Amino acid sequence: MLTHLTTKACFLLLPGLMMAGADVCRDVSPAEGERLAHYVAQKYHVPVHAALRMESQQQVGETCYRKLVFKGDGALGPYQVALYASPDLRFLSSDILDSTMDPGREERADAEKRMGQLLEGEFAATGPAAAPVTIVLFSDFQCPYCKKMHALLASEPLITSGGRVRLVFRHMPMPAHQWAQKAAESAACAQLQNGDAFWRLHDSLFENQEKITADNVNQMVGDLSSRIETLNIRDFGDCLRRQTSLGMVLRDRQLGTLVGVKGTPTLFINGEPLTGLPDAAELHRRLEDAVGQAPRHVAAEN
Repeated sequence: MLTHLTTKACFLLLPGLMMAGADVCRDVSPAEGERLAHYVAQKYHVPVHAALRMESQQQVGETCYRKLVFKGDGALGPYQVALYASPDLRFLSSDILDSTMDPGREERADAEKRMGQLLEGEFAATGPAAAPVTIVLFSDFQCPYCKKMHALLASEPLITSGGRVRLVFRHMPMPAHQWAQKAAESAACAQLQNGDAFWRLHDSLFENQEKITADNVNQMVGDLSSRIETLNIRDFGDCLRRQTSLGMVLRDRQLGTLVGVKGTPTLFINGEPLTGLPDAAELHRRLEDAVGQAPRHVAAEN
């Protein structure tokens, strides 16, 4: 599992700050890279045993700003953080803004890139892959607001009919929720079998959210799964015992961190984030706008 460290800061590149050419810029020396890695490790509380180091550096356009990538070794996989350094190496930032670029064009390019990331790997989805709008939802089965989002999406006509919107589900169990991880692994085990089994268990977990506790989650999952005709119970039980689906859940959480998910529920509509819980009218308006304006995103069937 690759852990991307969350950073908050940005530089603004102004035309007057552009350098004439690469020949006036110098590389970050090994000693400077070591100093910066030490600072980043302290700033973001990276464990000493991770041995965070500067892995690479890249000049930003024709400026003397540098994109620095730091990596380290963690118990669940490598740490990674990318930061931009000012020419004098005094300031580090997680983002860099170029004032010579059209912000609207940049936002569309960012959304396009983000959409590609959101549709990588395995996921559960409903709706046609060629739909002009794709919603990617990061959700938590124990989160009460996620239950409300589930009800909101289930009643949205653009999702339930017409084939114009595809809904992709991503697991994002929050650490503070005692049984969310177990529920996510259970749903992912159903997902490994077939889409129908996943969505039936998904619906049942939300419908019974108030009844599930950390003490009875195994019993509740067993009871709910036994009612799903399209689920092979023996294979499902083996999956849970062996934690076969754990990697899927961890990858979804890693993806959520990568694209900036801070809490649940979080929606992305064709790559554009929609945080929090919108009302039905706001969601419908956003989807109608996306259907009429946004480019098509086609992903392979999962």
